[in-house]
Amino acid sequence: MGIDDREKMKRAGAFGTHVDRGKALIMGLFPDCEIDKIISRGNAAGDGTRAALLNREKCEKANWVSRNVEYIELTAEKDFEQQFMETVQIPHMKDQVDHLKGIVPDEILHQE
Repeated sequence: MGIDDREKMKRAGAFGTHVDRGKALIMGLFPDCEIDKIISRGNAAGDGTRAALLNREKCEKANWVSRNVEYIELTAEKDFEQQFMETVQIPHMKDQVDHLKGIVPDEILHQE
């Protein structure tokens, strides 16, 4: 998606809160980043619902966002299948994962 800034990687809900950050990074659930930048947000859906119910501006913003979301059909992308197969590797087959050095053996990190 062309996002290079990894100042914070937020995860939410029970899954996001209870999955070990290091293991999630190894599995490729997050792009390579410092483990301390992966933070939990807890029940983000519940928090957003409360904010929308209690604040008119938040409600209007939520309404605008819900009507302006862009749906992307991934299976229609020409290289989706290839990219999907590469991401099934743990860690990601081709992505640079410098922050996993010392956690995952080098021969696993540098597969081609």
